[in-house]
Amino acid sequence: MTTVYLHANERTQTIHCSDGSQGVVQLAVPYYQFRFYSHQHPSFWLKQSQLQDGATVKVRDIQSTDDFQLKLI
Repeated sequence: MTTVYLHANERTQTIHCSDGSQGVVQLAVPYYQFRFYSHQHPSFWLKQSQLQDGATVKVRDIQSTDDFQLKLI
């Protein structure tokens, strides 16, 4: 499971992951869009109500399944 560290605000921001990868999260009401700079992780969307500290997200794409845990800082 990869932990995604992000600030609890509604601004576009760089996100950092426990495995050293980085990406960006943007608010597109009512969703947050997570995109990663490398192809190590797939992009995904979350509803605003799902963005909670400790929440886990399972993302399935064509090649793999990734598990993320959100850590609000």
